[in-house]
Amino acid sequence: MSPGIVAVDEMARAYQAAVTGEFRSLTGRHSSNGRSATTTWTPGDGEQVVMVVGCGGGRGASTVALAIVEAAGGGRVVECCTSGASGLAAASTAEMGSAGNGWVRGSRGEVLIEHRSDLISALADLPAPAESDAELTVLDYSGDITVVLESGGWLGEIARSAPSVIAVSSPTLPGLRRLETAADLFGEQRVVAALVGLGRRWPRPVVRALGPASRRLLVAGGIHPVPHDPGLAFTGPGAAPLPSPLLAAAAGLLVSVKGTLA
Repeated sequence: MSPGIVAVDEMARAYQAAVTGEFRSLTGRHSSNGRSATTTWTPGDGEQVVMVVGCGGGRGASTVALAIVEAAGGGRVVECCTSGASGLAAASTAEMGSAGNGWVRGSRGEVLIEHRSDLISALADLPAPAESDAELTVLDYSGDITVVLESGGWLGEIARSAPSVIAVSSPTLPGLRRLETAADLFGEQRVVAALVGLGRRWPRPVVRALGPASRRLLVAGGIHPVPHDPGLAFTGPGAAPLPSPLLAAAAGLLVSVKGTLA
């Protein structure tokens, strides 16, 4: 290969690494580099863990994660992203300050919300969640699925080993392609799908667009419709209560993973 010419697959890997922070060189208070924070995590005794992944940005994964905890009557949501990518920044009704190792904690009723106060240089460097006595912890991750499955650290380990993963997508061609990818990568036996914007009736184009793994999920009852709320989609979760139809859908998702929580 001639000097200066870069193969397409190399460019794709470089772009992916740049998006996830692998090539960043950050210093000072904005970076996790140089931290001694623990990057391994063992949930507490009796703590159940659900991992919610977004099949692409803007699919509503953070809202679904929050709704699951509220539907359960309490617990915590841990946003597994850098500070600038938070989808729940306005969802707390009270700020509780630092929880240690760069985690900031807020609350809304019986729900705790934990997010980063800094930038993370690489996913494997994400510090472990703060200690908590919550009985349910929902991990909210909307980054690249391939990256988290191949990464080191506690989040990659959970992505590879959790009995169930809730994959959030949309009933669009791009959304269904990404859902199919998630089912292939995580293993369809582990995936519970949430399609935001799907009504009780399945439009024929949506059914025809399902891939093989997604069709098997549908037959097995593993795809759940989640109502679309235009106002919530525009503003993101705030201090106002979540819509009742959304909470009902979230309760159904929680029932689907009951008994298989890590």
